[in-house]
Amino acid sequence: MAGAMLVATIPFTSPAQLSAAPINIQASQSLNNISIIINGQKYNFSRPAVIKDGTTYIPLRDVAETLGAQVWWNSSSKTVGINKGNIKISFIVGSDKVRINDKLIKMQPSYIYNGTTMVPLRFISETLGMEVNWNQNSKTVTINSPAKLHTVKAGDTLWKIADKYNISINKLREINGITGDMIYVGQKLKIDSPTQNKAKAPSQNNYVTYTSHSIQSGDNFWDLSIKYGIPMAELLKVNNMTENSPLSIGQKIIIPVYHIAPKNRVSERHGEYLDWWSEAQYLFPINKVATVIDFQTGKSFKVKRTTGAFHADCEPLTAKDAAIIKEIWGGNYSWKERAVIVQVDGRKIAASMASMPHDVEYITDNNFDGHFDIHFKNSIRHKDGMISNAHQEQIKIAAGIR
Repeated sequence: MAGAMLVATIPFTSPAQLSAAPINIQASQSLNNISIIINGQKYNFSRPAVIKDGTTYIPLRDVAETLGAQVWWNSSSKTVGINKGNIKISFIVGSDKVRINDKLIKMQPSYIYNGTTMVPLRFISETLGMEVNWNQNSKTVTINSPAKLHTVKAGDTLWKIADKYNISINKLREINGITGDMIYVGQKLKIDSPTQNKAKAPSQNNYVTYTSHSIQSGDNFWDLSIKYGIPMAELLKVNNMTENSPLSIGQKIIIPVYHIAPKNRVSERHGEYLDWWSEAQYLFPINKVATVIDFQTGKSFKVKRTTGAFHADCEPLTAKDAAIIKEIWGGNYSWKERAVIVQVDGRKIAASMASMPHDVEYITDNNFDGHFDIHFKNSIRHKDGMISNAHQEQIKIAAGIR
């Protein structure tokens, strides 16, 4: 890669880490135009690639999990770990030493950038057994699983080998540059089976599929957006329509279906650190009921997301739930932010909540006049479109990264 190394990111930090591994922002350069292709699939990670001191860095958690590895964090020793099969990688943030299984070797030092720990991608990828290539002309990094090889034995034919690995003879010829049927004992043939050189299963990454809906009498875009848990603006955009576009019975429209991969949690008590715009809003759509757990006290109550686009506007499900909320906030509803866990469909998501009732309400028998706000990673305020730093800090506490 012309001397450049790729690197990765983990969304957990501590003040000690930040002081141990400062970044020279002036020496860094964002590489938004770099394409990263892993096993034939292009990936857009949570942060763009960054060049620092001649080394290219990208988010580790994204890359490690895409490559099928698990990431762990030891807060007492400030150690990051990456495990895949019998490969175990560990290092202290900011150190130029890395331990691979029982061997200590050199690595470009990791560092923290905007709350993310960065480490070299080429090093991590190759240590995890991948092949890494760089195309300067197209600015493309290609990471592939190593080619599977078959050593030709006496009695082997192309048909037998192709049948063994469930690929076509023509494909076997193509990837090995063979024009006829002649092979020889000891020859090493590349095998490209249907499971080889493909991206990791979607369970490792967020992805979107599409279904369709046949318009019925009485359908409108707002009701359909609620039914399918998709923001109405997105539903309109994907169908190239506006709020005034006519709908006819039998007409088919496209419905995006978001599959949000589970993220590692620091502990059973903590929540997944999920982005509001690309993740959390699809797990917690309008009209969804969830259990909210106050991170400090462990007390819980039921809520329903009744509206909200920039964050989740929610209401207590019952008067009993409203009373629990008031008790948690010391006997009075308040704008004070608190770290909470939103538990929905078996997922625990890191969030922050203020309990003050305000504006519109949809549930009228819960002894709560209005709704309250629940914020998630990168969500913003409705009044000014700005991020609330106080809410974001509480979300990090709920995620275990503060």
